[in-house]
Amino acid sequence: MHNEAFEETDTQVLGISCDSRPSQKAFSSSLGGIPYPILADFYPHGEISKAYGVFNDQNGTPLRAIVVIDKSGVVQFSQTYKAATDLDPQDILSVVKNL
Repeated sequence: MHNEAFEETDTQVLGISCDSRPSQKAFSSSLGGIPYPILADFYPHGEISKAYGVFNDQNGTPLRAIVVIDKSGVVQFSQTYKAATDLDPQDILSVVKNL
């Protein structure tokens, strides 16, 4: 899996979801487990997603997005996707390696 490649670049991968912890756990279990932490943006609902500009106010859910933040807290890359299958982890790794 790509998680190991990110760890080799001293990168922490995190998921963020507006779902409750039980929903997150059920989602992760349905995929056979996810090798990185999933943070709850449940309450106040969507606050983190809104701060990064990836919250869809019309339907009350975050967009599917990747945000790369450097060690100084500066956003170096942000991209939204229609589906998870649209993103290429190799593209994200190249961004991380060039920081």
